[in-house]
This record gives sequence, structure tokens and C-alpha cells, in this order.
Amino acid sequence: MCRLFKTSLLLLALTLLATGCAVQPGAPRVVVGSENAAQAAMMRGDYEAAAREYLRLADSAQHSADERLQFRLEAADALGRSGQPAKAGQLLEGLDASRLTATQQMRWRLLQARTWLALRNAERVLEVLTPLPAGADAATLGEYHQLRAQAYTQQGNHLEAAREHALRGHFLADDAIITDNQQQLWNALTQLSAHTLRALRFTPPPDEFSGWMALAEISKQYQLGRRELQQLAEGWRQAYPQHPARQQFIDEMLRRSTQLMLQPKQIALLLPLSGRFANAGAAVRDGVMAAHYNVPAEQRVALRIYDTTNPARVQMLYEQALRDGADFVIGPLSKEGVTALLQRDSFPVPTLVLNTVDSFRLPDNLYQLSLSPEEEAQQVAEHAWLLGYSHAAVFVPEGEWGERIEHAFGRRWEELGGAVTSLARYDGNKNDFAQPLRTLLNLDLSNARHRRLQAVVGQRLHFEPRRREDIDFVFVAGFPRQARLIRPQLKFHHAANLPVLATSHVYSGAFTRDLDRDMDGIVFGDMPWTLKAATPNQSLRKDASALRISDNALQRLIALGSDTYHLIPVLKVLETYPFERFHGETGSLRLDAQRRLNRQLTWARFSGGIPRILEGGADTGQP
Repeated sequence: MCRLFKTSLLLLALTLLATGCAVQPGAPRVVVGSENAAQAAMMRGDYEAAAREYLRLADSAQHSADERLQFRLEAADALGRSGQPAKAGQLLEGLDASRLTATQQMRWRLLQARTWLALRNAERVLEVLTPLPAGADAATLGEYHQLRAQAYTQQGNHLEAAREHALRGHFLADDAIITDNQQQLWNALTQLSAHTLRALRFTPPPDEFSGWMALAEISKQYQLGRRELQQLAEGWRQAYPQHPARQQFIDEMLRRSTQLMLQPKQIALLLPLSGRFANAGAAVRDGVMAAHYNVPAEQRVALRIYDTTNPARVQMLYEQALRDGADFVIGPLSKEGVTALLQRDSFPVPTLVLNTVDSFRLPDNLYQLSLSPEEEAQQVAEHAWLLGYSHAAVFVPEGEWGERIEHAFGRRWEELGGAVTSLARYDGNKNDFAQPLRTLLNLDLSNARHRRLQAVVGQRLHFEPRRREDIDFVFVAGFPRQARLIRPQLKFHHAANLPVLATSHVYSGAFTRDLDRDMDGIVFGDMPWTLKAATPNQSLRKDASALRISDNALQRLIALGSDTYHLIPVLKVLETYPFERFHGETGSLRLDAQRRLNRQLTWARFSGGIPRILEGGADTGQP
């Protein structure tokens, strides 16, 4: 009996070991690959662990084929949430969509859209989410429109992003989410100018989206007093009585007109009017004066000009302007002048300086607007990133200016996750850039391989050099003379199909079809003034005699002067509402947390020697 009892215990122990159920008092029971474990990992935010568990479940023969498909969908969701969109996309692409139920197919599309959005491919997001799903529940339709709104935002198409947010609102129930969605809709519409909002409002009242556009257009009427805005708001309510817009948007709009609008009585211009910056200072002055005389006489304020040619006198002149009664100051213009002014401890009146000094933190009451080439280079990096590029070749001139452009572009490009694959510098005084271009495109290495191969076989071989293939685009920094030479030489060196992006410096600002035809294909960012894009104050461009626009090199500074004048009343509005924009001649302007006005450039491509505004790159069409 004892032997039988021992044998039974031995068999029981072996059975427990064989089934993996060894008894450990006090230890929790863990089932590897269980659905509960995957769900628990998702709930605690451990998405990588959840993905592993779901994939184990999907590979298990214990589950049906339909269950394994569902587990793969869950694994893709977890991978996407863990910051691995490429792996999530590969998993989704490998699924047999024909075997998915209607509900699973919709989930599959939404997960694909999330993946492409994370990979910055907005076009694919919109492809995946077309057409509108039939029979989907409110939560699914809400996410559907949210993803489409995010894709349009990624493309810079603020109008369609706002439209998708409006559609999303129909499927929301939570009060906080409704408010947040309306705020995102409003933020998108405030990116557009009043002209655009008016021009694109095709549907009459009481259409809901038309109502949003009309309300946003009213909010742009900064110059109106509270009473006039109140009347416009009441008229809007009568035209759109059932509109879902919350009262907060109207309240904020009225608050802007009474509390935030700056209305100075005297403006001081601190500009260099002699010496090496004389022409630049005069151009800014002309832009300010043109804007000044473009407003009704009863709205004009006093203007006084102070010559800041000598930076050492900037502090003294600023004090003199304050004693003379200035309650707003524009300038200085030169970097040296701005640096000298920033030695002050405080600024009693709002002051808008016209150059960039990055090493300083701007004190209260000080604002900054400039035509910084570094800022333009950073925007080229951002534009390239939105286009889906990741590997850049950088071609810049030798010298201090080229180094500044190179470093600004490189820093922003790396911050975004891009890589500078190749870099070369050229002598801007020469006409032949063959050697630096061969370095940029790695053609010398290709030629060396050819020579080694000929030496091995002992005979001449037919050979066509091949450029390196790990480049998505070339960033070119240069001026019109260099750019007109670089583009044809890129084509000659087997890079005809390689996209070329540049800053505004490649364009002279004048239509010279015969000269600029050699730049065909170059995409560059520039201001609405030079590209003849629509803006609220574009009528200023017609006054050629007052603006001295015969000198194309000064056009952008004239636009800068115009914008500084028109910006004065709305600076506090821009400071209080970070998503609000001012649509000026130098670009679409937004004030950041450091009170620096960031310019959003308009994008154009040379075609037939003429810069053609790209779709979505500005408010209206071509020059």
C-alpha cells in the first residue's frame, strides 16, 4: 500500500511538471500568451508587451482563423501606440482584408490611417479613409473625421481640416470633447485670412460650416469697436440661429476689440538712413509710410523718424523718442542696433525690433520681426519633412552666410528626424560647380570604381556615372545668379529628377522669364509680396512710385515696413491667442511664446521661368 501511495504521488508530480503547473504557494498564476495579459498590458500603457501577447495569440493554433485576424488587428493597434508605426503598417498590409467583417474592415482602415499619419503621409491617410463608411457607429465616425482633420492639418489645408472638425462634431456627446473639437476647428479657421474666408464661403445661411467661416471672418475685423462687432455678432446669430458654436468664441471676439487692441498716438521709427544700411533703412521707411498713408486720414497717428546709423547712439535715440512722446517704437533694423538696444533693462512702451539676436531672451514689451535667412532655412526643412523626405543633400556657398544657412537647416532637419546624407560647399563667385556637385552626389566614387574595374579587365568599358541613391532632395542656398547655374549643372550630373528646395534668395523678385527658365523645377518659399499672392493690403503694391519697387532687391524690405505698421494694433491679440495669425505682405505671421513673429512662407515652383504658387501654398492662385 505504501509503495502504491508513493507511486501515485510520483505520477502526480510528473503530471504537474509535464503540464507546466508546478505548485508555488503564494505565487500568482501566469498564463503566457493569454488575452487577459494582453488587455492588462494595454490598460497600463505597456503597448509593446501587449503587442507581443497579441502576436502570440495570433500565432496560436488553438484559435480560429477569424480570432487570429482579430488578434493581429489588436497587435497592430498596440504597435502603433508604442511608437512603431512602420511595424504596425507591415502587419496591417499582411492581413487578408477580404476575410474581415465589415466592422473589422473599418477598424483596419482606421488603424492604417493612424499608421500613415504617424509616418507623415497625409495623402495615404485620405486615400485609406475614402469613401465615408456606411453603417458605422458614432464613435467610429468621430475618429474617422478626426483622422481626416489631422491629415489635412499635416498638409497645411486648414479649410478642409476645419470642415472635418465640423463634421466630427455631429458624432460627439461628451461636453469637454465637443468644446475641444470646436476649439480645434476655430484654430484652423483663424489660420485663414478674412479675404479667404469670404471668398470660399459658397453656401448661404443657415449652413453650419458657412456659419463657422462667417464668424471667423467677423473675428478678423480687429479695427472695429465693441459696438460694431456686437452688431455683427447679433446679425450672425440671426442668420445662423441653430448654430452649435459656443458663446465663448463671440465673447473672446468682443474682448479683443476692447481690451487687446493697441492704439498708439505716436510711433517712432529707429532706422539707419545713411551709411551701408541706408538703402535698407529707406526701404523699410517707405513701406511704413505707404501703409500709413493708405489708411483714412482720421485714423493716422504721428510718425517720427530717428537715424540709427551709429549703433552706439541707439540707446540715446530710444530715450529721445520716449521723451518726444512715442508710445510705440519700430526698429532698429541692423543686428548691431538691435544688440545695442537689448542692453536696456526694460522697455516702457511696446517695441518691435526688425532683426534677430537669438542669444537674448526678449524682455516684456519687446517683439521681434525679421527677414531672417536662418528662419527660412528652417522652414525649408519643415516643408521637406511634410513632403515625406528624410535624407537631404545640402549645397551651400562658402563663407559666413552659407554656414549660417547650413547650420540652421541642419539643426531643424535633425530635430525633425531627418538626416543630412551629403554636404558640399561651392565658391559663389565661380560659374563652374562641377567639382562640388560631384562631391555632393558621390560621382567621384563612381568614377573611381569604373577606373578600378577597367584596370582589372584590361580594356575600356562603356560607363555612365551613377549618383548616390540615398538622397531624397537637394537643399540649395544661393542667390539668383548661382541658382540659375546650379540647376542645369545638377541635371548634367545625373540628378535631373532629384527635387531641389531653396529659400527666397534664389528669386530676384521680378519676373525675368528668360533668365529664370534655367531654374525650372526649383521649389522655394517666399513672401506674398514678391509672389503676387493675395493679402488684405495688397493694394499697396500698385503704388510703384511711392514704393520705389524698381529696385527689386529692396522689395522685401518695403513689405517688411508695411507689415510692421499694420501689425501694431494686433500685437496683443497675437500674444493672447497663439493660434491667431496676421496675414501680411511678408507671410502669415504668428507670435510665439518668446514674442518672436514667425513667418509662414508661401511655396512656389519655377515653371517656364515664372514662379507658380503651389496648391495650398497661399490663399489664392498663380501670379
